[in-house]
Amino acid sequence: MKRTFTALLAAAALSAPALATDPVALGEIAIGPELMEKGEDYGQRELDRLAGYMQDHLERQLADMLGDGGYTLDVTILDAMPNRPTMQQMAGTTALHMSSFSIGGAEVEARLLSASGDVLESYSYSWRSHSIRDVVGYATWTDARRTFDRFARQIRTSLEERAETGS
Repeated sequence: MKRTFTALLAAAALSAPALATDPVALGEIAIGPELMEKGEDYGQRELDRLAGYMQDHLERQLADMLGDGGYTLDVTILDAMPNRPTMQQMAGTTALHMSSFSIGGAEVEARLLSASGDVLESYSYSWRSHSIRDVVGYATWTDARRTFDRFARQIRTSLEERAETGS
């Protein structure tokens, strides 16, 4: 019985994804200057919503790596383009309607900092729809959220590789 339990524990340890040796704390999720300028058009509520979406994707992807006392991840949303008009855009322009749609996407960057504040790694990712035909049926921030998810996955993969190499 004891050997079986030990074998099961060893198998579980080998099949589990490698975790960062130091935990990762989510730092600030900032809005870059270019997006801040668009914020007047989009509305502050939408900028807050974008930061919340980024936080959600990072928390989901890094759930088993999060904690205090190790690395800190600071993220900046440099730019974002909605697939549908925001409420503030529709309020300011009578030609826009919720049925209006466009190519969306986002550009993001992050820095992984050591406990002493040294930059260990920098990340960046940008993506947008390739064709207007791809966005029919999308919500306001569908492409931006897709970008955030891919970016969070990229960071997770990098942290797993960092743990495997011990750096």
